[in-house]
Amino acid sequence: MRSSITLLIGIALIFAGFCLSCEKKTSPEETITSQEEKSVPPTHLHKVRYTIKWLHQAQFAGAYMAKEMGFFQQYGLDVEIIQGGVDNPPYKALINGKTEFCSMNLITAVERNNPEFPLINLAQISQKNSSWLVGKKTTGIKNLQDLNGRKVGVWRDEAGDHIRYFLNDNKIRAQIIPLDWSVNLFLNDAIDMMNVMSYNEYHRILMAGMEPEDLVVFNLSDYGYDLVDDGTYTSRAYYIQHPELCKNFTKALIEGWIYALNHPDETVNVVVRYMRDNHLPANYNHQYWMLNRMRERILENPDKVGYLNPEDLALAEEILKRNGKLAYPVEYKEFFLQ
Repeated sequence: MRSSITLLIGIALIFAGFCLSCEKKTSPEETITSQEEKSVPPTHLHKVRYTIKWLHQAQFAGAYMAKEMGFFQQYGLDVEIIQGGVDNPPYKALINGKTEFCSMNLITAVERNNPEFPLINLAQISQKNSSWLVGKKTTGIKNLQDLNGRKVGVWRDEAGDHIRYFLNDNKIRAQIIPLDWSVNLFLNDAIDMMNVMSYNEYHRILMAGMEPEDLVVFNLSDYGYDLVDDGTYTSRAYYIQHPELCKNFTKALIEGWIYALNHPDETVNVVVRYMRDNHLPANYNHQYWMLNRMRERILENPDKVGYLNPEDLALAEEILKRNGKLAYPVEYKEFFLQ
């Protein structure tokens, strides 16, 4: 009896194992998973660094979303996004080999371009001037000439070069007060005017309680300074070594921007996360404002996102030439590769 039971159990276990083996071979879920695994791109990604022009904020939302949504990865890139600003100027990071890509103002790139270290504009992200000078009407300032002898806050180093050229071209002899990123000197009347970006500091001034009608605004575009700002750059040497990589980086970045502008709520959440991860003060409404203003600059010409207009390059060269800062004239076709 005991032998018969043992034999029956053995047969049952063999049968059960056979059935499980059959189920495993015919499972549709496992077949789909196997096919999906075969379609996954290679895990090896080329590591590169992208130094943004300033601190983390919605001004660079396209880069964050290109990384967040996997666009960089789809093009075989593992991109580290690094803060710039006064403590890490993008051009210095590029020339010192601390980054492969960076964002800079067009006029900054044209001024820094030289035969020993020529630059390539991969994408002119911003298509419109964003620089203003803002003051309180209570100062009595009504026109540019009223700035003579006044205290004007201007960003340090390359971030504020174009403002200094603007004042010089208009024969303004103001007392320049170096600024970092705060608007506190302006709010506390320690300066009479300050340079702002229309998508950033101007709104922060409004958020502090000022009304637009309380302010006097000089838009540099109204005075022949319609300078486009944020562009994405690399060195010519790096481009020659890695042309496809540079093109793929550019494609992914632009795809990131298109996604960011089409999904503002999702994007602002990502921006705020980046800011908080880097211990920066983050205000959701302010970042939303910034992203909306960036839309106007990036989509100035919706059919040519990332395009550098030859006239914009010519204007930057003309301003630098007037100020004795154009050491090396730029050939458009060598500077911007379409």
